[in-house]
Amino acid sequence: MNYPQFFDDVDPIETYDPLAETLGAVADGRIRYDYLDMVKLAGHSCPTVAGAWLMTKIGLEELYGDALPVRGDIRVEMRGALDEGVEGVIGSCIGLVTGAANEGGFKGLGGRYARNLRLSYGADIEGDVRLTRLDSGKRVELSYNPSIVPGNPEQQVLMQKVMQSVATPEERKRFGELWQERVKRILLQRELWPQMVTIS
Repeated sequence: MNYPQFFDDVDPIETYDPLAETLGAVADGRIRYDYLDMVKLAGHSCPTVAGAWLMTKIGLEELYGDALPVRGDIRVEMRGALDEGVEGVIGSCIGLVTGAANEGGFKGLGGRYARNLRLSYGADIEGDVRLTRLDSGKRVELSYNPSIVPGNPEQQVLMQKVMQSVATPEERKRFGELWQERVKRILLQRELWPQMVTIS
C-alpha cells in the first residue's frame, strides 16, 4: 500500500481491549492503532481525520495518564448532530480507537463488554467532543481548530480545478501533495497542538 511516509511518523495509540483478550483475538488484549488505521476507516486523510486522531490521543492521555486506555469502557459524546457537517466522520474515527458505538454496536456477552449506546450526537456540551471513563466517571471535553494550520494558497486554486474536472494529472498530483502537507503539519507540529486542541 502506497501512502505518504509521514503517516508512519505519527505516534500510535495503545489500548487494552478486554473483549479482544477474552475472545482470543489478541493474546494480551493490547491493540495498537496507527494513523493509517483511521485513514483506512475514513477512506482518506484530511484535517478532519487528523483532528479526530489528535482529540482521541490527547483526550485519552488526559483520562488515563500513563495507563493504557480501556477500549470499550469509554463514552463518546459529540456536540453536533449525526448528520451535521463532519460529525459522523469524527465520531466514527474516535469510535475506532475507543470502541464506542451507537445503538448498532456490539451488545455484549452476559452483560459485559458492551459497546453499543456509547457514542451519541447532539450532546449538550461546550466542547466539540466529550470523552468519559465509565469506570471512574472522569471526563474531558475537547475542541479542535484546524485553522491554526492554514493550507497553501495554491491548494484552493487547484481544488477548484480538481472539482471541475479540468485539472491536469500534474495538477491533481500537486493538489494531493499540498493537501497532505497540511495534514502532516497538523499531526507532527506538536508545539501547535495546544492551540489546535483545547481542553475544558
